[in-house]
Amino acid sequence: MIQELFTFFKENFPFIVRDKDTVLDILGNKNNKNIYKRDENGKLIGVSVINGNTVILFGTDKKYRNKGLGSELLALSEQTVKKCGFDEIVIGAGFDYLMPGVPTNKRYFKTENENLYTNIDDSAAAFFTKRGYEHSWNCDCFDMRFELKDFTHNERFVGEAIDGINYRWAEIADMDSVCECSDNAFEEFTQYYKNKDLYKGTGSEKILIAVLNGETVGALICDLEAEEKGLGSIGCTVVKRSFQGRHIAVNLVILGTKYLKEAGMKEAYLGYTYTGLDRLYGYAGYKICVYYMMAKKSLL
Repeated sequence: MIQELFTFFKENFPFIVRDKDTVLDILGNKNNKNIYKRDENGKLIGVSVINGNTVILFGTDKKYRNKGLGSELLALSEQTVKKCGFDEIVIGAGFDYLMPGVPTNKRYFKTENENLYTNIDDSAAAFFTKRGYEHSWNCDCFDMRFELKDFTHNERFVGEAIDGINYRWAEIADMDSVCECSDNAFEEFTQYYKNKDLYKGTGSEKILIAVLNGETVGALICDLEAEEKGLGSIGCTVVKRSFQGRHIAVNLVILGTKYLKEAGMKEAYLGYTYTGLDRLYGYAGYKICVYYMMAKKSLL
């Protein structure tokens, strides 16, 4: 059954970047409640996967859309969430996520550096809006991509001091300092920086840090092919508050992206990010490829 859900997910959301093992793990969570719709031959044509008050996967096969199946699935989903004691339902990100929200080509706030997938429209977001859902963030949520053949910032390299700050790969001895930096800048990212494997320098993930007089003042995680072949990623960029405004984050992004290209990656990817960071990552060449409606509805 989990494999069937995975196949449905890949067929209906081919543009979503998530590692297969991660998707299977999320779809197989023991706390999920699944609602299935099948055709006369037993083929899965519609599904809602619910965890807590969050619908983490929702959709119908293309040829069954605009026939009432989606409305029926959504009504059943809302009933299920309400029976579990929740007075609010969320579409997208909960205990984990397959996608942060409802994929759309619609921006809700002003952004820049945009190059959207051509097969994305506003139909899914419009479906939820019509049924009382609202975008719940006070900014946009989106993914970004970058074809690395277009990356040209070759004058900077890891190990060079830029404006008096040295950029290098983190080692295990740096972990406490890196976590302190993350705590100061954006505490939600610290859980990722506590992973000791990131400091070994032997796996696909590495941490790039900015150091001044022995103090870690910025950090970012680089990852090779975690989601798919030829696709690298950077993320969890943090800079200590007292050092912000000195282009440290920009330098980290440029150096991290250069590393991805030199490691043989064809594209770079950023997932689940938000308004303001489109400018930061845009300096290096990243473009918004899909927006998300962070859909939420009261069930009271």
